[in-house]
Amino acid sequence: MGAAIGLFLKNWVLPILTFGITLPVWFFLAAGGWLWWDKTSAVRQAVDKAVTELVAGAQIEALKAEAAEQRRMRAWSDGKADEANQVATKEREARVTLETQLTLTDADKRKAEHELAVLQGRDDGVVDQQLLDSLHNR
Repeated sequence: MGAAIGLFLKNWVLPILTFGITLPVWFFLAAGGWLWWDKTSAVRQAVDKAVTELVAGAQIEALKAEAAEQRRMRAWSDGKADEANQVATKEREARVTLETQLTLTDADKRKAEHELAVLQGRDDGVVDQQLLDSLHNR
C-alpha cells in the first residue's frame, strides 16, 4: 500500500506540483502559504496598524486644513458682508438726508409761495421798502 501511494505521488502529484510556465507550482503554493502565515504575524499586524494610523493622521490633517480654509473663507465673506452693510447704511443715511432736504425745500417753497400770494393779494398800491430799495432806477 505504501508503494501504491508513493507511485501515485510520483506519477500524478509530482508532475502537477512541478508544472509551470516559468516557475513551478510549488513556488506559488509556498508564496500563498507565506502570505497566509504573514497575515497572522505580529509584524504584519504592526505594519497594518502603522499604515492605518498614518492614513488616519493624513486624513485628520487634511480635514484640519479644510476647516482652516473654510474659516478663512468665512472671515473673508463676513468682512465683505460688513463692508456691504456699511455701504447700505451710508446709502440709507444719504437717502434720509436727501429726503429731509427735499422736505425743507418744499416747506421753504410753500412759504415763499405764501409770501408771494400775500404780496400779490395786496391792493393798496404801496410798495415795500425792501422792493423799493432793490429797484435801481428809482
